[in-house]
Amino acid sequence: MKFSIFTKKISVELILSIIISVSFAFLLVYISSTFITIPYFLARDNAGEVIDYCIISFLISAIGIAAFLAIFLSLVNKKIKYIKYISEEVSKIANEQLGSTLKVRGNDELAELCKSINSMSLELKDKFEHERGIENTKTELITNVSHDLRTPLTAIIGYIDILKNEKYKSKEEEKEHLISTYNLSIKLKNLIDELFEYTKLSSRDISLKLEEVDLSSILIQILGEYTPVLETKGLSIITDIAEEIPIKIDIEKIVRVFDNILNNAEKYSIKPSEIIIKAENKSDYTHISISNKGKHIEQDKLNKMFEKFYRVDISRSSKIEGSGLGLAISQKIIALHYGEVWAECEDDMIRIHIKLPISN
Repeated sequence: MKFSIFTKKISVELILSIIISVSFAFLLVYISSTFITIPYFLARDNAGEVIDYCIISFLISAIGIAAFLAIFLSLVNKKIKYIKYISEEVSKIANEQLGSTLKVRGNDELAELCKSINSMSLELKDKFEHERGIENTKTELITNVSHDLRTPLTAIIGYIDILKNEKYKSKEEEKEHLISTYNLSIKLKNLIDELFEYTKLSSRDISLKLEEVDLSSILIQILGEYTPVLETKGLSIITDIAEEIPIKIDIEKIVRVFDNILNNAEKYSIKPSEIIIKAENKSDYTHISISNKGKHIEQDKLNKMFEKFYRVDISRSSKIEGSGLGLAISQKIIALHYGEVWAECEDDMIRIHIKLPISN
C-alpha cells in the first residue's frame, strides 16, 4: 500500500494526534519551567523551597495534561462528531428508514464504513421493495385470475356431479360430458401454468439458458407448426425472414414469446386475413415484427397491451380463452434478454415489434 493512502488511515491519524498533543504539552511544560519556575526559585531564598517547588511542579504538570487533552480533543473532535453522526444515521436505518445514505467524508476506515452502510441500506431497500412488489403481484394475480379459475372449476364440478349420479340420458351425452370435463380441466391447467410462470419470471432468481442459435430456423419451424391450424381458421401466413439470424437466446423462453404473440394474433384477427412475420438482422440487434389484421386499437390501449390481465376488447374478453398473462409473460422474457417489445396500430393492421440484442 502506498504511503499517501496509508497516512489517511484512522489509526495513523490517532497516533499522529497523540504525538502532536504530547509534543505541544511537553513544549508548554518546558517553556513554563524555563521562563517561570527557574527564575522564580533563583529570585527567592531557600525558605519554603521544597513546598513551593512541589506546588509549582503540580501546576505545571496540570497545565501540561490540560494542554495535551485540549489539543488531542481538538484534533479528533471531527472524528468523534462523525462517529456520533454515523451512529444516529444507522439508528434511523434500523428504524425502517431504508434507503437513507450517509455523507462520506475523507478516505479512511470511517469513510469505508459509511460506504458499506450506504450500500447495505440501498440494497436492503431494493430487496424489501422487490419482495413487497412480488407479494403485491401474487395478491393481484390471485385476485384477478380467481374468476377465470372459478368458472371452469364450477363447470367441472357440475359435469362430475352429473356423471357421478348418472343424470345423463344416453352414452353419447355421457361422452360429451366427459369431453367437456377434460377440456375444462386442460383450460384450468393452462391458467395455473401461466400464473406460476409469470410469478417465476418476476423472481430475481430466474436465469436464462443462453445458446448460440439461428433464429431464422426457429421461426420457420414454429410457423410450420402453426400454418395448418391457422389455415383452418381462415388465416394465412406470409413471411419475410432473413436467411440466417445468428443470436444468443434462451430457446425455450423465446419460443414461448412467439407462441403467445401468434396465439394472440389468431384470437383477435379478422378472418379471413393474413398474419405477416418479418425478421431481419441489424448492426447489433435483431428486429422481428408480427402483424395481423384486426379492430383498430388506440395508442393508450396499445401501451397497456403488455400489462398483466389487460384485455383490449373488454366486451370480447369472456368469449376469448386465456388468462390475460400471455403478452405480459412475453414482455418479461424479452426484458430478461435485454430486449424491447412494443405494439403499433395503423388503420386495422396491428403490429408487434420485438428487438433482441445479438449478444447478451
